[in-house]
Amino acid sequence: MKTFRVNILFIIVNILLVVTSIYRVNLLFAAQPKAGDKLPALTLPAPHYEAGKQSLGIDQNSPKFTISDFKSELIIIEVIGVYCPQCFKQAPSFNNLYGRLNKGKMKGRVVMFAIAAGGTEPEIDQLIKGGQYNFPVISDMKYEAHKTLGEPKTPFTIISRPNGSIVYTHLGIIEDIDKFYGEIKSLLSKP
Repeated sequence: MKTFRVNILFIIVNILLVVTSIYRVNLLFAAQPKAGDKLPALTLPAPHYEAGKQSLGIDQNSPKFTISDFKSELIIIEVIGVYCPQCFKQAPSFNNLYGRLNKGKMKGRVVMFAIAAGGTEPEIDQLIKGGQYNFPVISDMKYEAHKTLGEPKTPFTIISRPNGSIVYTHLGIIEDIDKFYGEIKSLLSKP
């Protein structure tokens, strides 16, 4: 009888290991967007702070927005983690990029914002007030947008058109911001 119990216990443990392994594999290979895909439908909360809404051109009374609301040629979405060290490392170069995209002939042609996966409004306030991010950051406290995007690791960069067609994605730090800026310019129509 003892060996029967041990065998049953052995079988149950193995079944649990297999089920757990399958779950982990599915998480690793969740379908993240890639160039050529259509951006999943995202209804995002408007930034909770006035400067963020102004930067995105969102009506001050509007609680939500979609990608199709933008009149720009391109939308850059940076998926970040509030406590992600790689995101913090990339933030200064993306702040510089945001500044470059908002002057001269580039102004108004590209919208750029971050989605803070799991980020609360107080955490985002700290990032903005502390100068970590100069571009709008949107709270995704319940990970809804993050899940819709296939739960990418962070930082994850997406460039799409307002119709949702994805033209660029990148997982991890973009090391050469000048090259990335050139890539953005090449995706814009010639004035």
